[in-house]
Amino acid sequence: METLRYVFLVFHLFGFAAILGGLFYQLRGKDPVTGGYMVSSAGVQLVTGAGLIWTRMSLDLPVIDAKMWVKLALDALVAAVALVGMRNRKAWAFYGVGTFTAAAVVVAVAWT
Repeated sequence: METLRYVFLVFHLFGFAAILGGLFYQLRGKDPVTGGYMVSSAGVQLVTGAGLIWTRMSLDLPVIDAKMWVKLALDALVAAVALVGMRNRKAWAFYGVGTFTAAAVVVAVAWT
């Protein structure tokens, strides 16, 4: 079970890296848009985040419920904004995905 928790953690970090890496790459261009990779990565974030919570609870490791609900809400918001941005091709969605992803990282790291 511990190995599964680490697998979820690695893929959770891959999802985060794909979103922000793609975001920073597109900032070099003149017209950044939300791509399908952001929607896919946001889905990875949701699934692996839920998996991380499940494995922590299964191993009787401490889980801060409020933090997990805030993270889940932010990840769902990232997925929703990415989906809307991919369909509408609006710049606000591109920057929204980046902002909400950064907020999720701050919550994950700073809330102990």
